[in-house]
Amino acid sequence: MFRGERRAKILDLLDQYGRVEVDDLASRFGVGMDSIRKDLQALAKEGMCNRVYGGATRIGEKDEPPSPQPARSATQSAVPQMPSVPLSAEDAGRLAVAKRAYLEIHDGDSIFLDISRTNTFLADLIARGDKQVIVTTNMIEVLQKLSNLKHVTALGTGGYLNVQLNGFVGDTTISMLEPLLFSKAFIGASGVNLDLAAVTCNNIDSGSVKERVIHNASYKFLLADARKFQVKGLFRFASLKDFSAVVTDSKDPAVLDSLRRMGIPTYRALPL
Repeated sequence: MFRGERRAKILDLLDQYGRVEVDDLASRFGVGMDSIRKDLQALAKEGMCNRVYGGATRIGEKDEPPSPQPARSATQSAVPQMPSVPLSAEDAGRLAVAKRAYLEIHDGDSIFLDISRTNTFLADLIARGDKQVIVTTNMIEVLQKLSNLKHVTALGTGGYLNVQLNGFVGDTTISMLEPLLFSKAFIGASGVNLDLAAVTCNNIDSGSVKERVIHNASYKFLLADARKFQVKGLFRFASLKDFSAVVTDSKDPAVLDSLRRMGIPTYRALPL
């Protein structure tokens, strides 16, 4: 397919669905994601679409509710398969969020996974996949899952060991993170207060680490399963607007509408 034909089809998809994503288009057309990004940049320059992180929206789409996405069978097949084991409803939501977050990781990325149950599922996916990545983490369970893998360089922050959190926190951890830069950070939370646009946690030391990582990352993704929007944690460590996108399995129209009105890109979790 010639470049002009591909761009015309991208515009057709935008007309139909309101939004397109780089990874889905790359799979659909069988080209690299860099080629798709150039297509979207050219179309945006011509005023044919709005360029957003991870894809594009049709003109005027920013103030409209998200439209259903095209079938993502090719994209979903790019996510490693997990063993079929019984999961609680909460863990099923976390795994669905982790599967969508995995699509944001690419070969050569230097990423950070913080102390988060969802990040343990994301670590499982990274371990089962083949993406060549450098993973820094302050969570011991993540280190255990990613150690001794040929395609993963796993780095631990060190610092004060909080046994309850099963990870490193405190001033020493923050000082070790000070010079480190990450292409992407995946951040968990105890709760999300939509009224205050506040992202919260229940441990102030853990929150301080999250805050430092957000500052050091080029792109930061908030991993928030549906339950998090019903919980208000004790300590605010970030604003929703500090994140490049929110990845969630929430189907609550009020939640999704609030995120949209704040201008926060929202990536819907993949089905299990």
